[in-house]
Amino acid sequence: MSWIVKDLWDTLDKRRGEFESLWEDRTLRAFETINWIASEVGDRWGVLIQINFPPGQERPEAARIGRRNLTILVDKNRKKFDTLTEEDARQAIQPLGPKSFDPARFGHEGFKATLLTGRIDCLPSGVHLWCDITPEVLQFLDWIFVNGYGLKPASHA
Repeated sequence: MSWIVKDLWDTLDKRRGEFESLWEDRTLRAFETINWIASEVGDRWGVLIQINFPPGQERPEAARIGRRNLTILVDKNRKKFDTLTEEDARQAIQPLGPKSFDPARFGHEGFKATLLTGRIDCLPSGVHLWCDITPEVLQFLDWIFVNGYGLKPASHA
């Protein structure tokens, strides 16, 4: 999964000229352009990527876009993990030092882990990263994408 996030970061860096002035001017077109770029990266990897901009949160600098508040959906219709158990996930996320680890609610399988810098929600359909995406978070994402979603690093087309 880190390979997908790193591709997103590289692509946003390379294409920053397409959205940076719009971002500075706070136009809606900036959000559209940023997520269009994210969508193109997701298409390369067969996932849906969305960069979220929650209301009330500080607006990141253009160079920090995509480094938190990121959604990656593998299969929006998947309701259950095939082989991943809650205990497996609990052990895998321990290096991040979660303050809490709770089951997802509202009839969904999965979990929510609260970290010092935010939260990670892992559902059978994909991952929502409401936290800073650090190297340790990337390591966990590699684990969950291989063990929970069956995706392995591969070169894209």
